[in-house]
Amino acid sequence: MGKKNMIKTAQALRESFKKREGTSFTFFLQKSFPAFEGHFPGMPVLPAIVQLEMALFCIRILLDKNVSLSEIKRSKFAKPVLPETEIAVEINENGGGCFNVVIRDEKEVYSQIQLEVS
Repeated sequence: MGKKNMIKTAQALRESFKKREGTSFTFFLQKSFPAFEGHFPGMPVLPAIVQLEMALFCIRILLDKNVSLSEIKRSKFAKPVLPETEIAVEINENGGGCFNVVIRDEKEVYSQIQLEVS
């Protein structure tokens, strides 16, 4: 994903963000969400890199400061996130800049990521 598309995607993330309840953040991903373009034609899914960006977006809000990804400790992308999906990004802080992130809807888990930020 090029720089221009990442800027477009970052703006779309802010627009798709609906609410925060504690450490849970809700997003609604419309068909027009730019990250779906070309990933994959005829069967659009949310790229893993965008799921990481969503996690960082939420962590930045939670910490009220700009952070960068230092390390992906573990990741499991169990189910594709499709257009027209409302998802929750749940953040649990482990200390030392480490976070567990679960991306889910009300029925199932799409992704689980453990990452470190600085």
